[in-house]
Amino acid sequence: MSKTLTMLHTTPVAIPIFGPLAREIMPPGTNIRTITDDSLLDDVRKAGHLTRDVVRRVVGHIQHAEAYGADCVLFTCSSVGPAVDVARQVVNIPVFKVDEPMAEKAVEAGSRIAVVATLPTTLAPTKDLIVRAGVAAGREVSVTTLLCNEAFDALARGDVKQHNALLMQMIVQAADVHDAVVLAQASMTNIVPDLPASVAARVLTSPRLGLERVAGVLRALS
Repeated sequence: MSKTLTMLHTTPVAIPIFGPLAREIMPPGTNIRTITDDSLLDDVRKAGHLTRDVVRRVVGHIQHAEAYGADCVLFTCSSVGPAVDVARQVVNIPVFKVDEPMAEKAVEAGSRIAVVATLPTTLAPTKDLIVRAGVAAGREVSVTTLLCNEAFDALARGDVKQHNALLMQMIVQAADVHDAVVLAQASMTNIVPDLPASVAARVLTSPRLGLERVAGVLRALS
C-alpha cells in the first residue's frame, strides 16, 4: 500500500530543491504532497526569534497534514525547526526535522564544526541540534557560527549567482579550519557544485540526508 509524505516549507525557494529529490529518493508509489507557508519564516525574521504564534501555526499545518492522510511530515525549515518538538507531542505520525541527520553526520566528521547561515534566526537552532547530537553520540564538539546576511535576500530575488558569490569565501575559509561545515538552510544547497572539491568534501547539506531518513521510515511502514 502506497504511503503519503507531506513536506512543509516556509519559502517557495525550497520547492525546486526538495521536489525532484523527493521523487528520486522516496519508495516507488509514494504520494508526495507539499504545504508552503512563507508567512511563518517572514514572521520569525520580523520578530528575530521563534514566536508562540508561529509554533501554533506550524502545529496546525502538521495536524491538517495528518488529518488529510499523511503518513509522515518533513519540515524543511531550520529557523522554525524547534516548533517540530511541539508538533511531535500532539500528532500520531512521524514528524521529521530536515537537518537532524545533517547534525548527526557533522558530529561523526569531527569535533570542530562550523555552521554557516544566511538567516540569523537559523544559527541558534542549528547549533543546538549539533550540540544535542554530540551529547547523544558521547562526543564533545565545538561549534562556530557564521552569518552571511545578504545572501538570503539575493536568493529570494532569484539571484543565485550573487547568493553563491557572497557565501563562497566564507565557506572556503571555514573549511580550512573545521572538520565539517554545515550549511544551515536547505536553500544554500545550490552552492555545492561551485565549491572546490577539497572544500565540498567537508560541507554538509540537509535535503538529501533528511529525505533519505524519511524514505527509510516509509519503507519500514510499508
